[in-house]
Amino acid sequence: MDIQHGSGGTYRTLVDESPLSGLQWAVFVLCFLIMFLDGLDTVLIGFLAPYIGAEWKLAKGALTPVFTAGVVGLMIAGCMAGILADRVGRRPLLLAAVAVFGVANLATAYCASLEALVVLRFVTGLGLGAAMPCAVTLVSEYAPARRRAFVITSMYCGYTLGGAAVGWLTPIVAQQHGWRAMFVVGAVLPLALLPWLFWRLPESIGFLAERRRDRGAVAALLSRIVGRQVELPALPEQQKVEGNPLAIILSPAFRMRTGLLWLANGAGLLMTFTLINWLPSFLTFKHVPAQTASLSGASLQAGGAIGALLIGWLMDRFGSRKVVVGTYLGAAVASLLWIAVLDRSSAALLLMGFVAGVLVMGGQTGFQVLATSVYPVAARATGLSWMQSVGRLGGILGIQLAGMGIASDVDPISLLQALAIPALVAAVAAAFLHVTPRHVPGNAAVLKGG
Repeated sequence: MDIQHGSGGTYRTLVDESPLSGLQWAVFVLCFLIMFLDGLDTVLIGFLAPYIGAEWKLAKGALTPVFTAGVVGLMIAGCMAGILADRVGRRPLLLAAVAVFGVANLATAYCASLEALVVLRFVTGLGLGAAMPCAVTLVSEYAPARRRAFVITSMYCGYTLGGAAVGWLTPIVAQQHGWRAMFVVGAVLPLALLPWLFWRLPESIGFLAERRRDRGAVAALLSRIVGRQVELPALPEQQKVEGNPLAIILSPAFRMRTGLLWLANGAGLLMTFTLINWLPSFLTFKHVPAQTASLSGASLQAGGAIGALLIGWLMDRFGSRKVVVGTYLGAAVASLLWIAVLDRSSAALLLMGFVAGVLVMGGQTGFQVLATSVYPVAARATGLSWMQSVGRLGGILGIQLAGMGIASDVDPISLLQALAIPALVAAVAAAFLHVTPRHVPGNAAVLKGG
């Protein structure tokens, strides 16, 4: 059996046609836990901002550099980690990333100044930014094609559930033990997971096969997936993967698709980072009780988890492009409705946060699925991480604009309604994905039917 990429009889065929094995479930669960911790530690600062601002007596908008530093760290790490993961493997980068954000959170618990907090959130962002693309790529390479969208979006639920957990825990832990205790939680959990990852998390079978690394390991992994011994013949020399991964995703065959993914994902992340960093503060500024504001943020994250599952299921059945376009059109409409619920009950605010999570954060998972299917294994981690990293420029822009608006006394509800604009940009960019080249083998299937 040949393990080359592209044609029938490949390692990919075995993975696609075999039932899910214990090995694959182990990869999915471990990466789900990584994503849970990634989500928890990414949104932690947004939920704790009102507590930090009150303790340090900060002016409105003073924490904008802290939010921005974290996203800059995410962006830089994403660019570097993708290229490294396509060179040295997904597993070592994941282990290092989890260690970095765990240690950085522990240091943040002892932070005594705004300047130190900026630096530590940047370092935390480096770890978080490296973890996500490696985890998504690893899962995509162990998931069968028939269930890939649902598996990836299910794993992405870990991210949103981690964020929701912060919203549920913050009113309890931060009010009773102070905001620093939440950073201790954000440190202990990833550091406790590290030994398990080291023991149980395998390297990507796709990476090992494409890079011609340790044929015995490839055979052993395939044998565990299919439940029988697998023999690997010599690989054709001409099938070796060559070329810089970044050059591949920017080549004429992928350039248009890459640009559209970057634009759509950037618009989506502008919405996502604005909401996860500013929503509790926005509502607090509108005199919503702190507990209700925090629970609204938790509802946002919970909606993201449900949305990810729903959207993954829909994408496997109706095509990724149609589902993503429809989701962001819905997000545009939902953004305009914040004013309708502000003066109503707390339940209405929680419901609105949930709906926003389903459409905005759930919709974001669609781009992860598209990116894993657009690029070949040799450039997959790079393509995914660069899409996320460049897209985070949109996240930085959203955080900055929101901070400037708050500092200028712009009504927070108007800022929430303005998110309809990037929602429309994301929908239009996703709608035009069908104009990208389809002749590259193995990369157009995800757009089928949509």
